[in-house]
Amino acid sequence: MDMRYVLLSSKGRIGSRTFLRGLSVITAAFILVQIANTFISPMFGILFYPMVYVYVCLFSKRLHDAGHSGWFYLLFLIGYAVVTSVVSALLMPVLSPEAFALYAEFGNDLAAAMEALTENIQEFERLTALTSLASFLLTTALLGFIAARLPTDAGPNKYGPPTSGTPMTPPTS
Repeated sequence: MDMRYVLLSSKGRIGSRTFLRGLSVITAAFILVQIANTFISPMFGILFYPMVYVYVCLFSKRLHDAGHSGWFYLLFLIGYAVVTSVVSALLMPVLSPEAFALYAEFGNDLAAAMEALTENIQEFERLTALTSLASFLLTTALLGFIAARLPTDAGPNKYGPPTSGTPMTPPTS
């Protein structure tokens, strides 16, 4: 498996096994960057932007294998935002009780909450690190499972030849 092709090119097709391998690699790297960003230096946050590109390339090729445009990845991004928000809200009282207490302290005063958050962003990130990691992993696993389960086009499509291991349809005479 050529990881440069899998992770850095949005053209072509990849099967579900290759997709899941690539997703595992980039997710592990993303977790390391997230930990470094939270506990070492916020400067590591700049690495999130190229990682988004890698996720787009990976999901695009998987969508191509199913015969869909890579632009359908926008639906995955919307799903990611919604699911992560819900999972974070459910997990925060359990995994980050101090951060949840800070949220509860401000109640409906959004302006005061935003001011306190901007003043103490690093501390808040530390308090919510476990919740952020858990919601990221659960959401990525769910969306990765959905993408991996997309049916593969058995024959060539407009994005390229079938992936290896995919049976070709017999030629018609």
